[in-house]
Amino acid sequence: MRRSWLLVPMSKPEQIAQAPRSGADVIVLDLVELVAEDDKHAAREKVHAVIHTVQAGGAEVFAQIDPESLDADLHAGVWPGLSGIVVSRAESPEQIVEIEALLSRLENERGVPPDTVKIVAALETDRGNHAAYDISRASRRVWGLTLGRADLVMDLRPEPSGEIHLMLYLMQRLIVIARAVGVTPIGAWWRAPDRGLLATPENTDQAARRGRAIGFKGAMCLRANQVEPLNRVFTPLTAHAVF
Repeated sequence: MRRSWLLVPMSKPEQIAQAPRSGADVIVLDLVELVAEDDKHAAREKVHAVIHTVQAGGAEVFAQIDPESLDADLHAGVWPGLSGIVVSRAESPEQIVEIEALLSRLENERGVPPDTVKIVAALETDRGNHAAYDISRASRRVWGLTLGRADLVMDLRPEPSGEIHLMLYLMQRLIVIARAVGVTPIGAWWRAPDRGLLATPENTDQAARRGRAIGFKGAMCLRANQVEPLNRVFTPLTAHAVF
């Protein structure tokens, strides 16, 4: 199961060390949002070794990559043990096709079985959300879609607010597209006064319950203390059944 997706900045050794003990289903090694520009080269150099460290805790490993530094990020991240990538600011099917080609080449060069590395497209702009259907069909590697709500708010420039209803249309649209195409909708929310990935465990629980109710199958988070409520809320009901 991929219920909880814990983003870990590759520039923070202490968070990397703690990640395997978090209980997250997926550890996302972030090279984009949480890493200062001056630290990105050093962060990329660490990815190969960190993949195996994180796997030791039983989690799957994804890497979050930036389309603007696509070549450098994928060369840093694609190694045996990597399950997939989160494409920040995915905006077009052509972008996904380009990523597909580079992934195939790197898998071949590095002894990774073909089509191992899956893609989660993060829709964080107006263009990305408009193209969501085409993005999700651009490659057989596309496993999931997620809505980057904080970045999308900045892109659309609505009045700032923590209320979930402001993005309800786009969340429901993403879920419908994901279900129609056969990929997985992954959520990320905020509730006032906590923004986005920094919500408290209590707010995370509430937001996850709302998200599950409309069709999300898991969620991104930034703090280890958000993992438990995500795992609990997004565990399929059949897993709780007693036979």
